[in-house]
Amino acid sequence: MNAFVTPRKNIVSVRASSLSDLFDCPARWEAKNLLNKRNPAGARTRLGTAIHEAVTQWDYQNLIGNDVSTEECEEILHHQIWQPNEEVDWTDLDQNSAESIGQSLMQKYITQIAPTQKFIGVEVRCESLILADLGIELTGTIDRIYENEAGELGIGDIKTGKNSVGNDGVVKTSGHTPQMGIYTVLASHALQEPVTAPSRIYGLTTAKTDKGQHVGIGEIESPAQVLLGTEEEPGLLQYAAKVIKNGVFFGNSKSMLCSEKFCPAFSTCKFRK
Repeated sequence: MNAFVTPRKNIVSVRASSLSDLFDCPARWEAKNLLNKRNPAGARTRLGTAIHEAVTQWDYQNLIGNDVSTEECEEILHHQIWQPNEEVDWTDLDQNSAESIGQSLMQKYITQIAPTQKFIGVEVRCESLILADLGIELTGTIDRIYENEAGELGIGDIKTGKNSVGNDGVVKTSGHTPQMGIYTVLASHALQEPVTAPSRIYGLTTAKTDKGQHVGIGEIESPAQVLLGTEEEPGLLQYAAKVIKNGVFFGNSKSMLCSEKFCPAFSTCKFRK
């Protein structure tokens, strides 16, 4: 597969975080990524953003050798919840509860996850990568790049949600391989060196009670191979390129996200009728 700069005509930009959406429901992906339709953000989505911003402050300041306090991170969390830069539907979770959950999970991340990781990159914004033969431009900001004990580099990504980590402490990794694959390819391209360690999912369960708030680390082996494929078998990117190139944005009425709350095309979608 060749990757090089080429005229942008007929090149479609694909964000790493959106690829799973494309495979789940192409019609929803088209509405959000090509037609720029939007829904108000859900309360738990906003909570996830707030936690992400708060712990990023912690990791970044530690990375560059600066002192940082949990109070600083709590201020960022508070601001993200009470002064969001987007419309938020707080129907399912009020802001006070969101802040309480966020503070608890932030502390768990800082004390249970961050100390176990050797980060060499935090919120790494990579130069986009154009795959001219597929007509796709890969974009994305990588949450974390870590180094393992063997000196290998890998990608880390923070995931929050009600089911991010099971009661048994097992982190849900299914469905994240496409995104992790893109991040791995982007990181390798940006660093100009192999990124071969397993991708890590830093999972945080956004339950309302401390008993249900689990955190953990899950790993995905060789996500880039699944994305790029082999000479014998196409990868996920080849399938994605065919859907996009041919404009075959069919709907999936069985999707867990097929609802007015999650899909901006729901009211006009012919595939759910």
